[in-house]
Amino acid sequence: MTTVQFQIPIEQMSKSQQKIADFILKSAERIPFFTEEDIAAGAGVSISTVSRFWQAVGYANLKAFKKQLHESQYATPAVKIQQVLDHSESDIMVQMLDSAAANLKETKQRLQSDAYQQAVAQLCEARHIYVHAPGSAACLGQLLQFRLNRIGIVVQLMAESGHALHEKLVHAGKGDVVLCFGFVRQSPEMLVILDHAEQAGYTTILVTDVLVSELIDRSDIVLQVDRGEREAFHSLVAPMVLIDSLAISITGLRGEQAIGKLQQLHHMRKQYAALLPK
Repeated sequence: MTTVQFQIPIEQMSKSQQKIADFILKSAERIPFFTEEDIAAGAGVSISTVSRFWQAVGYANLKAFKKQLHESQYATPAVKIQQVLDHSESDIMVQMLDSAAANLKETKQRLQSDAYQQAVAQLCEARHIYVHAPGSAACLGQLLQFRLNRIGIVVQLMAESGHALHEKLVHAGKGDVVLCFGFVRQSPEMLVILDHAEQAGYTTILVTDVLVSELIDRSDIVLQVDRGEREAFHSLVAPMVLIDSLAISITGLRGEQAIGKLQQLHHMRKQYAALLPK
């Protein structure tokens, strides 16, 4: 997969630059074959705006940007692990803990309080909750399901890919929430979920580490997290902390209803401790 990286905070981009960035993200696999004229036409801006864009995002010109795209193709999982090993001047455990702390600090800056509170309210009041958690995010979906199920909120996990996604999505409608983990790139499944939301009326919540994407523009609520540099080994520490935070906030909002379920769980454990030991 071709990886796009901009060396400028997204909020500092002008509207025209954001259009160019969005077009590039959507067309990353084809950019090596495009000229500045092609990009200008696709983004709906002038050629001169495209020419100025490269230095604004950290590249000398289009040629330098294409070179970065070519090199990024080789950032395989094996390469990412090797980079960690090659740069480990101290204990790997200490390095990973320091990296996780940095991810959490960046997430604290990115995560907007209003968006978080909206997500808590929507999840708490939802008629049904569906979760799309593909790839490495599968464990995140399972964690959210575990946390919410034990306080009486049923969470249904959707198929990771393919037409099996329709089996759950067909039941989602007004009053429901579909929460998606969208890391690194947009997928056909994500586009289907967002497109169908306009017809079915369910609310979409996107948990992502991508700063510019069509997925962000089309999602109702966006929760930004940091998993590390795009070419580096990606950590799930920050998304996991976000899920735990959501679960605790929702428990607090549900009050006695949620606490009662937890107490009921505790009593069941004691009642059947001899038959089902911990």
